[in-house]
Amino acid sequence: MKYLSLLFLLMFGAVSIHAQSITVSPHPQHTNNNQNSFPLHNSSLVVGPNSMQVGDTSIDHPRSWAKSYQGKKVSFLMNRGDLYLLNVDASGEKIAENILEFFDPTDQTLNVYSFDDGRTIVRDNVANFTFFDSAGNLLYSYSNSTQSSDGERESQLSADSNGRTVVLYNPAIAFGSTTGSRANIVYGEENSREIFRDSEREIRQLIVSDDGSYITILAVNSDGSHLNLYDRFGNELYQYQTGDDLLGVSLSSNADYITKYSSGRVQVFDLQTGESIGNASSRSTIFYASYVPEDETVLALGGSLTGRNISNPTVTAVHLGLRQITRSDINVQLSTIDRNMIRLIRQGESNYRVVGLNRDLILQTSF
Repeated sequence: MKYLSLLFLLMFGAVSIHAQSITVSPHPQHTNNNQNSFPLHNSSLVVGPNSMQVGDTSIDHPRSWAKSYQGKKVSFLMNRGDLYLLNVDASGEKIAENILEFFDPTDQTLNVYSFDDGRTIVRDNVANFTFFDSAGNLLYSYSNSTQSSDGERESQLSADSNGRTVVLYNPAIAFGSTTGSRANIVYGEENSREIFRDSEREIRQLIVSDDGSYITILAVNSDGSHLNLYDRFGNELYQYQTGDDLLGVSLSSNADYITKYSSGRVQVFDLQTGESIGNASSRSTIFYASYVPEDETVLALGGSLTGRNISNPTVTAVHLGLRQITRSDINVQLSTIDRNMIRLIRQGESNYRVVGLNRDLILQTSF
């Protein structure tokens, strides 16, 4: 974030301008990555206009592709007259290759989702999801269609890295003059639970926590934003409404705190008391923010996100206890396959690793 607003300084009073600092460096294994190279488990995925490179293996003209969260597997949908599901490991070695009967290889809504444990899910026909085991064998299918007579946008999927908690959601459903949304937890074949339905707001972001225990849903319209937090069974734990146009949220590792961010503002709330413990404003766009309670520190990544690429990236750290702020430009090219896969991992006191980008970033703060 380039310029912190006077509001934050007034809230916390005078701040030191000498002691605080933040250093940013790419992970040593990712220093040579460019904006088209993404980390895998001990190798890289290179994304080209017509082909993909996984380790030493080239994949030409995939219809759809996905890498698993920890980069242990990459899945591809291939049009060879018939549709094929191809799974490879991080070195490019084939794990499974299966023909997908009864799928239309020209379907414009085809998409694939890949999990680190080897399982795969394929979306087709706008809202149909088919689950496959690690060998590529069909397990079951689930239709997430709302059957709205006014239409609906393609259904989306969110899950933890191992697919233990899977949420299928309709980000936009037409209800006459309004647009709403819906979300379902899917436990198995013909076994699901609707946890969210709103006839006036679209789902902007739905994230399942890394351990699969929590689900956050951010729904918005022209009047503002609604945020809901659920456990993995669909029980609502927290609800929040604001007139702000929120872009995203993140949970602390122990789910005691929630960070909410708009394009130019970050707020941190204690989920036990519901009270705000601090906020900061910025004139540049925030695309990810997270609070680390062990260090009483908010870290926010800023920059302009266009497609996969992030221009003019910055990082800002705010120590809420000491009321100090520090900022640094990030002088390497950054990109992301999916903004919702960006995570901040605490590696030790005031030491952090950002994952979900084309290169992991190592952050070290000093206050």
